[in-house]
Amino acid sequence: MKITKALLILLFISLYSCSDIYSQSYKIDVKITDLKDTDIYLGYYFGDKTYVQDTVKLDSNGNGTFSSDSLLEQGVYIIILPSKNYFDILIGDDQQFSVETTSDDLINKLKIKGSDENENFKDFRQFMMSRNIESAEIRKRVQELDENSDSVQILKDRIDVLSKEVKSYWEKTINDNEGKLLGVIIKAMKNPEIPEIDVPENIENKDSVRWFYSYNYNRQHFLDNIDFNDKRFLRTPFFHNKLETFFTKILIQNPDTINHHIDIIAQQAEQSDAVFQYVIQYFINTFQKSNIMGMDKVFVHVAETYYLSGKVDWLSDETIQKLKEQVAKHRFNLIGNVAQDLKMETIDEEFERLHEIKSKFTLVYFYEPDCGHCKKVTPKVYEIHQQYSRDDFEVFAVYTQGNKEEWQEYIYEKGFDDWINVWDQYNLTNFRFFYNIYSTPTMYLLDENKKIIAKRISYDTLGNILEIELAK
Repeated sequence: MKITKALLILLFISLYSCSDIYSQSYKIDVKITDLKDTDIYLGYYFGDKTYVQDTVKLDSNGNGTFSSDSLLEQGVYIIILPSKNYFDILIGDDQQFSVETTSDDLINKLKIKGSDENENFKDFRQFMMSRNIESAEIRKRVQELDENSDSVQILKDRIDVLSKEVKSYWEKTINDNEGKLLGVIIKAMKNPEIPEIDVPENIENKDSVRWFYSYNYNRQHFLDNIDFNDKRFLRTPFFHNKLETFFTKILIQNPDTINHHIDIIAQQAEQSDAVFQYVIQYFINTFQKSNIMGMDKVFVHVAETYYLSGKVDWLSDETIQKLKEQVAKHRFNLIGNVAQDLKMETIDEEFERLHEIKSKFTLVYFYEPDCGHCKKVTPKVYEIHQQYSRDDFEVFAVYTQGNKEEWQEYIYEKGFDDWINVWDQYNLTNFRFFYNIYSTPTMYLLDENKKIIAKRISYDTLGNILEIELAK
């Protein structure tokens, strides 16, 4: 029987197409030996959350298959049981494999077929579990023994051995899986090992020197093993935590320091649209809602540098406009800025200017007499004011409402007439905008050059700052 050349070409194309379709799909066979006739779920990590990708109903033998004609985004996925227990699997290049386990011992009973990477991942987890269990048992025994006994030293030596075994196993796993998802993940999970530093004997404050060295080393190397162009990191349980730890715990909480590192990471992530979008959204969301004083400077920096400059295109025009309005409310009252000058009318119908006050520290205090919180705070601020001379500390007290009679009565009744008491009946100074006054009381502490050094603080914090600064 003869087969023409044209027919051979058609057969080849058909076989190639089938192979290509097969390679562009995922198929994960699951068997949970002690479950039947119940739904299980395939989920995935994304940032600090988990989402469901697929659902399958196990048959009477505990078998089910997750499948689709398209590939999954690579990363760490989870198979979730009805009990909410789950176990991780890797979705890398191998997306056609099978897993088998029991619901009462998911990791130790786990069997993998068709995925060398998941087989290695299983071995890694089982190794770590065994070493963690042994280490915990030893540490418990150490606590129960006399710290001077010989047995304690023997047990501590065993802990050292276990630590070296773990470190060696991590390095082997990384090297054996270089470039693969498993190797990338294990490497990225490592934290920097800070080398010892020899501080010369003639150096004072040795502990401070060691701390500063450790801080700098950790800051410089904490994210060394994260490739911000690799979008696989987005679907892992640790990427978000790494960012969170670095920006809220590793770095000194100084806005300029944080802004500097934000720009470094944004530049590193520019080649991956998915990672770039994630980190920029993380930055603006985190620092927009931060409770740490001064972090609105970070919010403004991210908004102006990336969102309002046109570097990102995923926001609607309406959202961009709202963001512009939010930034405008913060831009003029950031810590480190010179405070907006205010020329306001006094009770005696004269005028006082904020920038003309000659004092080392000036509190711009926005309040109203009937505000419940103001009733508690205002007397406390007055007590602090009485502790210092006017050359050291002055209060520019802004009445935010429009009832002059109420204002005058309150001041004279409470004895607050030795403050610089001012108001702006017709809002000619636009003080609410420049100082972002959306509630009262609100405090801004200025230095002698009228730079903002603290904002939206409590009276306790005000007292502490003045005590420390004026003591200098």
